[in-house]
Amino acid sequence: VSVVYLPFDFVELLLKLFVASFCVMFIMNELETSKILRDSPLLWNWVPRGYFYAFVGVVSVEENNLKPRNASEYSFAALTSSYSSAMFIEVASWMMFVLGVLYIIFGLLFGQRYHNKLREDYNNRVTERRRMLGESGLRSNSFNIPIQHYGESKQGGVMS
Repeated sequence: VSVVYLPFDFVELLLKLFVASFCVMFIMNELETSKILRDSPLLWNWVPRGYFYAFVGVVSVEENNLKPRNASEYSFAALTSSYSSAMFIEVASWMMFVLGVLYIIFGLLFGQRYHNKLREDYNNRVTERRRMLGESGLRSNSFNIPIQHYGESKQGGVMS
């Protein structure tokens, strides 16, 4: 997504809409809010996810149009006053690219396998703890503090 100071054509508008929709999809994927995204082969594995994130970051950097028109616009004061929103998009785009590269690196170094193992271990411990509490009829731990699991509200429902 970019801040546009100059007129642009239909293709640029279409590209901006695609980048914005991909960013919304990435946020939903990272928050694990959609089962469709969680099960997507493109976004489930960290290596292709990293390539996709890096690609969108590079496209967003290119689309941002943060190029001063003359020498007086190269000063920091000129950039912060007239291009502050464009600078934000530029920084966010480069962060997206770096995040993509990190996903690729960690995916190639078996970081995803380690992450999945940790998540599985945590889920097993929570299941075992719930089973133990269910068998003993207790609703709290040994300190009489109500147990609240990750992702649940205090009323017992799942947090939204």
